[in-house]
Amino acid sequence: MEVSLLSTSPKYVFTFFADLAEICRQKSIVFDAGAALEHWWNLARVGVVALPGDSMDPAAIGWKPCRLLVTERGKKLLERGEQSPHDPPKYLATVSRRVEKPDEIVMTYLDEAVGAWSAGLYRASAVTLGCACERLVLLLAEQIANADVQPWSERIGKKLKGRVVVSEVFEIARSCLTQLAGENQLPGALTDALDRKLSAIFDHARGLRNKYGHPTGDKVSADDAEAGLLLFPGFYSFVNELCKHLGAKDTKGVSE
Repeated sequence: MEVSLLSTSPKYVFTFFADLAEICRQKSIVFDAGAALEHWWNLARVGVVALPGDSMDPAAIGWKPCRLLVTERGKKLLERGEQSPHDPPKYLATVSRRVEKPDEIVMTYLDEAVGAWSAGLYRASAVTLGCACERLVLLLAEQIANADVQPWSERIGKKLKGRVVVSEVFEIARSCLTQLAGENQLPGALTDALDRKLSAIFDHARGLRNKYGHPTGDKVSADDAEAGLLLFPGFYSFVNELCKHLGAKDTKGVSE
């Protein structure tokens, strides 16, 4: 549906669905009208498409077809493809595919973040996404605690046994990973992306969670909430790669 909306620039709702059904027929795909209609109204709800109403042509007589407009915001969302939250099932499936064993808690918070964003509840989306990021930091911290990278493993292990302050745990984790990177004990790809992915994305998501998770009344913009969701798949994938490396860590001569 997304490809058809971008490529054909349909003017009317009925011609769009007729063309979509024909594309499915040509590709030997069963056209599920119910599923298509449900997804259609989800796209309308999040602002991808707008329905101005009947034709504005004063010469039209009798029945007037319902016009269709793909919004500028909608075009941007559609062009981002499966990493965009405008299609929640596809977005969540994309995140899951990028890691071997998706964490149930992470995915629960992410599902709520996407649902809140779709409903226009941007504050709720930002806060729950921050919770998903914090869960990932705790999973990373557990791997560091078990990896015997001193003094960081001992320090982070003690933090995890007491009252956990995620920002403090993250700083220890970042220091540990920075040391490993400096000693060529992280693969090159992980070293190169350490600040760009781990630090920048966590700081963004946690900043939103801290700012809007308290009763300040501050508004969360649609762009801020959307930006966090667009960044999250890469963040989860990167943390997953770090955890895999630490879980099978041999700190001698890793510099690929």
